[in-house]
Amino acid sequence: MKHPNDNWEKEIQKEPFAESPFTEKHKQHVFQQVSWSQTTPKQAGKLHPPGRIPNDPIKPRKRRLRSGSVIGGVVVAALAGAFILWNGQIVEPVVERFYPTASLQLSDDPSMSLLTDKMKRTVAITMRDYLGKQIQVTLAKKGPITGWVYVEAGQELETDYAQMWLDGETGALVELNMRGEIPGDRLEHRFVRQIPGLLADIGSDSSMKPVRVLRSAVMKKGEETPTMNTSLTLQNDQSYGEIRWRRDQAIHVSGDLKLDTERVTAEMLQTAQEAIEALSGESAIPLREVSYSRDDDQSEESINLTFGDHYLVRSTQGKLGTQYAVVDYKRYMPELKTMEDHENYSEKLLSVQEETIRQHAAPMVKQIFNIDLGDYTFYRDTSNLGMASFRLEDNQGSEGITDSGGTTDSKSTTDLEEPSETKDEIQIRYTHDARITMIERIQHEENGSKS
Repeated sequence: MKHPNDNWEKEIQKEPFAESPFTEKHKQHVFQQVSWSQTTPKQAGKLHPPGRIPNDPIKPRKRRLRSGSVIGGVVVAALAGAFILWNGQIVEPVVERFYPTASLQLSDDPSMSLLTDKMKRTVAITMRDYLGKQIQVTLAKKGPITGWVYVEAGQELETDYAQMWLDGETGALVELNMRGEIPGDRLEHRFVRQIPGLLADIGSDSSMKPVRVLRSAVMKKGEETPTMNTSLTLQNDQSYGEIRWRRDQAIHVSGDLKLDTERVTAEMLQTAQEAIEALSGESAIPLREVSYSRDDDQSEESINLTFGDHYLVRSTQGKLGTQYAVVDYKRYMPELKTMEDHENYSEKLLSVQEETIRQHAAPMVKQIFNIDLGDYTFYRDTSNLGMASFRLEDNQGSEGITDSGGTTDSKSTTDLEEPSETKDEIQIRYTHDARITMIERIQHEENGSKS
């Protein structure tokens, strides 16, 4: 029996199997096993391979099998296929598990000659274990002072990109900064098995399927292992959800709920509808969607209520305090095609006077939160144009603060210095014509810090 492609025989002679004898007899035995399993795929788990009779006692061998036949069989099986779970999910190619360097992709760049076998193995294993895929290595460069070898894979502006710093002598990983995307059906089983329980915990649809996985990993000098972050989106015809893990621990879970969920009381729903009416001037906008999220990393829980086509009410409670936001997420910003368009629009946002913003925001804030903005100091966020805040401060001085117009007002300023302590803050978003499109109240805990 002659196989048309004997490249695998060359691979078997490489590390780590170079010292393992792999005879023609072993080769024929492996081919027999593979051929048998391919011709009877549906019965592979029930029938016995040729030459073995069920319940027939196996005669003791006079000598032990040498490791070459076993290892050879593993490698050929690895080159032949992938490990598949009972539900059909492909976990990973077996060749990548047992011989990761075989899957490493190297570009034609001359710098690839800097990479030793140990370095290649480190790069391949790191990508396999912390990214779930292989990215083509495009550059290798040795540092003149540290002796480290810098390895770059993928392109910086693309989704898949990796930077690694390796020890020039041992090939060990020293630092890492890596990100990438894999399809949902490539998510590792240790994550997949958590999904139904995590979604059921928050009352969401546990039948949602993984759609997209974003992965990142970071490691600084002196750390023993990289920190891996996994962000998963899930979806089916009715629901949408997200789960985030740090290493293997879920830190954030969110998902759509049924509209009659017990988490949304009649009082909560009425308050939200009144808030939407205050922001939009429209009444009786129907509730369209409810979602819930729990962030264990931030110790926060949020409920999102979506009304009509573009209104959202979000209520958040956490260790730092409470937040309540009313948002009109319809796009009111004009289409900006050139840099000049952006500059002109920025100027329009900056030219909206504080008095105008107060006049538009104050009635809404009064109706939603029953508070008077006259007691709050104004701050414009020049780093995020179109955003501003009104803050109630403990250190409000009696001398007043001079605004850009030269007048003195203890409750008005365009100075961007942060207050020493803010317990209550109203954030707003406005357009060039002073339309208020978001109002959010942030109440900080006494011992908390600013979120």
